[in-house]
Amino acid sequence: MKKEPPRTRATYSSPACFTLHEGDFGEGGVVVISVRRTWSVESNLRFEIVERPEIGMVRVLQDVSDSPELLHLSRDRVAADRWLATNPYSRAYLEEVSADEVGADIIEGRTAA
Repeated sequence: MKKEPPRTRATYSSPACFTLHEGDFGEGGVVVISVRRTWSVESNLRFEIVERPEIGMVRVLQDVSDSPELLHLSRDRVAADRWLATNPYSRAYLEEVSADEVGADIIEGRTAA
């Protein structure tokens, strides 16, 4: 749902990392806790992208600090607008998956950060 570049601060530095959303827990439509886990790209664990977004799909993203956060992936703009209408986020925006992006993924591959 999110990727972060490496960071260097006065008191520490951290490698690039990515965060996955594992699930929301609650009852009656009210989320009580949202479980997310973050891994360093230097981890020995191996992750596999099972399926990439198709051309024309629309990401619902939210600005959070330096990196956008993926909130939802819809099949098209109408479905993304519908999802956003029922799940309002103040800093959300839509981004369509383009042919150029899909082509670059196939030809060049994709990195985590």
